[in-house]
Amino acid sequence: MPTTTTTAPTTTTTAPPAFTDPLTGMPRFDEPASRAAIAVKFDNHPNARPHQVGLPSADLVFDLRAEGVTRFMAVFHSEVPGEVGPVRSSRTSDFDLLRGLDSPLYASSGGNAYVMGEVGALPVFPVTNQTRREYYRGEGASAPHNLYVDPEVLYGVVGDAAVEVGAPQPWFDYRPTDAVLPTGARPVDAIEIDFTNSPTVDFAWDAELGVWLRSQDGVAHIDAATGVQIGPENVVIMITTYGTSAADASSPEVRSTGSGELIVLSEGHRIDGTWERTSAEAKPVLLSSTGEPIALTPGQTWVLYPESGQVTEPTG
Repeated sequence: MPTTTTTAPTTTTTAPPAFTDPLTGMPRFDEPASRAAIAVKFDNHPNARPHQVGLPSADLVFDLRAEGVTRFMAVFHSEVPGEVGPVRSSRTSDFDLLRGLDSPLYASSGGNAYVMGEVGALPVFPVTNQTRREYYRGEGASAPHNLYVDPEVLYGVVGDAAVEVGAPQPWFDYRPTDAVLPTGARPVDAIEIDFTNSPTVDFAWDAELGVWLRSQDGVAHIDAATGVQIGPENVVIMITTYGTSAADASSPEVRSTGSGELIVLSEGHRIDGTWERTSAEAKPVLLSSTGEPIALTPGQTWVLYPESGQVTEPTG
């Protein structure tokens, strides 16, 4: 009588990602790049907005007032695009943010004598246009709104020194996918930030994409290189005040240390609370209104610094 044998099915197990990117919390199977981050000062003048490239690749983007506009400081580490810009000049508002980024490369178009003197004393690698020739003028806009650079070229300027610094430390905490939001989190469709003078910024939740789609002055904020609307996973709104810069009486200087009211947008919800940053070298602590630590969704985070009364929820 013939016999039959049964072979047990083989199974394979895929190990979970062993690492996370420090500035996004995104899981990864290989170790993050062991080199400093690069912080790039972006132009956000209306003449520059149709020509911005590289912002979707940033881990963090800081959005703060300049003279009659806002400017961005975009921080790249997990992904470094081949072109970023338009690049604009430094402001004293940048200094305390840079001190908390663990010795990054700092790319800008330069600055006045006071600002550049202070930049030289910061714990950064100052690869600005004022000291380097790697920057170039692009097409489509006139100066000063057309200055670009390849960040990898700037890493080449710094060389092994950027590797010796190592990867930056996390700026925020990130939660596992199965973690619950803090008590008091409530669903919202959109939020509006009306910066002093300009611009008006809107973030609208897109549940299908899982991001907050960004608009400025009623126009979708588009990356010129890809044609894709910018949409971070998180929006951290730190209500603060501005003083006057010692470099220029017409230039506002953000207070990015201390404490204040907080609004966090994450996973289609609004979480109200407080922020605290004890020094320029410290990372911010985010707490909900019930005192619970706020951890973000892994992904890109935009950090905005409006003043009291400038954040509303659109109706209708």
